[in-house]
Amino acid sequence: MKYFFILLFLSIITITSLVFINLPFRTIEPFLAEYFPEIKYEEIEGTIWSGKISDIYFADEYLGDLNTEFDLRKFKFYLSDKNFYLNGEGNLFNYLLDEEIYIKNVNFDLNSRKFLKRIPSISNVSGKDISMTFDASGCYEISGNILADLDRKGLLNNKYTTKIEGSLGCKNKKLIGDFYSTPNQDIIKGNFSVDKELNYELEGSSAILISKISKILKNPLNARIPDIKVKGNLYNFFYGE
Repeated sequence: MKYFFILLFLSIITITSLVFINLPFRTIEPFLAEYFPEIKYEEIEGTIWSGKISDIYFADEYLGDLNTEFDLRKFKFYLSDKNFYLNGEGNLFNYLLDEEIYIKNVNFDLNSRKFLKRIPSISNVSGKDISMTFDASGCYEISGNILADLDRKGLLNNKYTTKIEGSLGCKNKKLIGDFYSTPNQDIIKGNFSVDKELNYELEGSSAILISKISKILKNPLNARIPDIKVKGNLYNFFYGE
C-alpha cells in the first residue's frame, strides 16, 4: 500500500509537470482580452515557454509578430517591424500572486506615419528603459524616459528637428509625465496624464512663442496665457473619424 501511494504521488507530479511544460500559449487569450482589448491578432502558437502571437494589429495598423520566452524567473518579449520595435521583460509571478503586471527594461521605437498622422510635426516616438507596475484599474508605479522628434520649419521653409524628452510617473492610478525640448526648453514644455480608458489631458507652453507674440503686440504677455490645454481619448484621437 505504501508503494501504491508513492507511485500515485509520482504519477500526479509527472502528469502535472507534463501538462505545465506543454501548456499552450493561447491560454493567455482571456488576459489579452481584459487588458488589451484594442489589440487584434491572427494566431497564438507555441507554449508558455516559447510562444508567438502572429500578425498583431492595433487599430488596423500592422505591428508584426510578438515572440516570447519564459524561464521561470522572467518573461521576455520581442517585436520588430519596419515601423515599430519593442522589447522588454515581465514577471508573471506578480500577476499570479497580486493580479498586477510588472514589466521592465522596455524599449520601443515608433515611426509609422499612419500612427502619427494626426500629429504630422512628430516624426518619431521612442521609450527607453521603462519599468511599470499596473493592473486593470490603472498604473501604480513607473520609471523611464520617452523621446520624440519635433519637426519645425523656419522662415525660409527650412526644416528643423527638435528633440523632446519626457519623464514618466503614476498618480491616482493615472500615467503622468512631464516633457520638454532639449537642449533649449524654451521651445516647448508641458505635462500630460492618461487613465486606463486612454483618456488624456495635456498642457504645454512655449516661451519662444510667448516672446514672439509679445513683440508683435508690443506688450508683454503673461506666460500662462497661450498655454495649450487639450483633452480627449487617445484611441479616438489617432483612429477616430
